[in-house]
Amino acid sequence: MRSHCKTPEGDVVQFWDFAALTYYRLLDRFSGSLTRLALEQLDLRPGEAVLDIGCGTGALLPALAEAVGPRGRVVAVDLSPRMVAVARKRVKQPHVEVRRADACTADHGAGQFDAAVALGAFSAMPDVAAAIANAADALRPGGRLFVFDVRLAKNTRTTRFLRTAYRMIAGFSGADVVTELRAVFERVEPVFAVEGETTTVVMARKVTGTATRSACTPSRPAG
Repeated sequence: MRSHCKTPEGDVVQFWDFAALTYYRLLDRFSGSLTRLALEQLDLRPGEAVLDIGCGTGALLPALAEAVGPRGRVVAVDLSPRMVAVARKRVKQPHVEVRRADACTADHGAGQFDAAVALGAFSAMPDVAAAIANAADALRPGGRLFVFDVRLAKNTRTTRFLRTAYRMIAGFSGADVVTELRAVFERVEPVFAVEGETTTVVMARKVTGTATRSACTPSRPAG
C-alpha cells in the first residue's frame, strides 16, 4: 500500500521559481534534440490529447501544440508559479492549457489523454510513485508516456555525489524512476540500447483499460 502523497517544502518550490528565471532559460536553447526525440517516440497524431508533466517553462509546448493541431489538446502542469507564468506566455493557442498543480496529488482526469511526456520531472518530485500512478491514470488504454529523467541507481562516485547534491538542491527522494514506472505500466522499454550513467530515456505504455492504484488516485475505469 502506498503512503499518502507528500507536500513539497516551500524552499523547494522557491528553488524552481528561481530556476525559471535563470538556468531554465539557458536550457531552453539546448532542448531541440530532446524535443525531436520525444515527438518521434510519442508519434502524436492530429486531434490527440497530450499531457506535459512538470512542464517547466514550457519549452516543449509549441511543438506539442503543432503536433496535435487545433483539434487536439495540450495540458501542461507544473508546481512552480514562475514556471507556469513563463509557460503561459510562451503559448497562446486555445487548445493549450497550462495549470499550476502538484503532479503527486493532481487529478488529471481518468483516461483523458492519448500520450504524456515528463522531461526531468519525476525524480524531482517528493512522491515519485504517486506522480507516476497519476500519469498512468490519466492515459487511455494504449496510451504512451515518454520519460527523460535522472537515474542514479548505479553506485559510483559520480552518482553518490549527484545523489547528495540533487537531494539538497531539489528535494530528490532517492526513488528510482524506472523501478516505479515498471510497478505501474505494463510495458516499459528503454529508448537507447545503452543507458547513461546518470540519466534514462524510456517509453512506458498503458495496455489495459483500468487505472493503477495509488493513495492519491484510487483505482477506477478509464473513461
